[in-house]
Amino acid sequence: MNNNENNSLKKEQVVYSRNIYNLKDSGNVFLFALILPILVSLIFSMIANVIAGARGIEASVITDNMWFMTAYSIVSIFCYVGIYLVYNKIQKIDFKAINLKFNLKWHTYLIMIVVGVISLFGIQYFISIIDDLLISLGYNMASTSINPTSWGTFFLSVFVLAILPAIGEELIFRGIILNGLRTRFNDIASIFISAILFASMHQNLQQLIYPFLLGSIMAWAVVRSGSLISSVIIHFTNNFLVVLLTFIQNMTGWSVALPREWWFYLIAIVLLLLTILSIFLLDRYYFKHKSKDNIEKENGKIPIVFYVSIGISVLFFLMFTIMNF
Repeated sequence: MNNNENNSLKKEQVVYSRNIYNLKDSGNVFLFALILPILVSLIFSMIANVIAGARGIEASVITDNMWFMTAYSIVSIFCYVGIYLVYNKIQKIDFKAINLKFNLKWHTYLIMIVVGVISLFGIQYFISIIDDLLISLGYNMASTSINPTSWGTFFLSVFVLAILPAIGEELIFRGIILNGLRTRFNDIASIFISAILFASMHQNLQQLIYPFLLGSIMAWAVVRSGSLISSVIIHFTNNFLVVLLTFIQNMTGWSVALPREWWFYLIAIVLLLLTILSIFLLDRYYFKHKSKDNIEKENGKIPIVFYVSIGISVLFFLMFTIMNF
């Protein structure tokens, strides 16, 4: 080996000391993913109050403004991208450690799109039941989001609400956190723990069940396909359909919402069960011959930062839940 090759190897070793995440990485990154968006929310809230005070109007007029919501959403998502880039750089972890592989078979891409569609229509009606229950208990369901009422706002919504989250959130939760969990826990436990963390990240009782179910499906897709691109596709498809259906309803008045008759609750439960069955069948037959990843398990005590991040998440969740009642 000549000197140039030796120098290149040394440089590579300095840049990348690891090519896999661990449980400590999961705890650290989850903690950052919790705190940074909250700080961004506080900053934007202060900006809204300052602008509202200067104009002599209510702060809600500012926070409900489409461009204000767009800026807030973009900055929030870029927090995740920033965490991914900075954390990997500081910890000298290979950026490829998230397993973003594009060499999947064409039918796997197609199946992931179908899973995204099934996930939306199979879960959303069941979530409507949960929403009705929360409303009956006095929970404040008010939420602000970009509302596509023209082609311009539709494409803006697709970018902000579908493309960016499918990249930013997946880098963190199915890229770093899930992979870190898999070095300590088995795949089933890692899937559900990552889904719980993903759900708790929303810090909203209304957005607890759906992100948990969708997060479980996306984590399962990553584990079984061996690539983060699977969850990116599912996430994008799911969010894109939400934006598209909202746009269609705003433009035409047509909605997929169903009347709250007795059969609605039956349909909601049946669709949820069919969704679970679909995932089971895909796992049992399509991924039947999928070889398992050989991941070296960690030993020793669970890092304290993992417990700390979960504790802070629970604290924030309880605090924001109480505030909405």
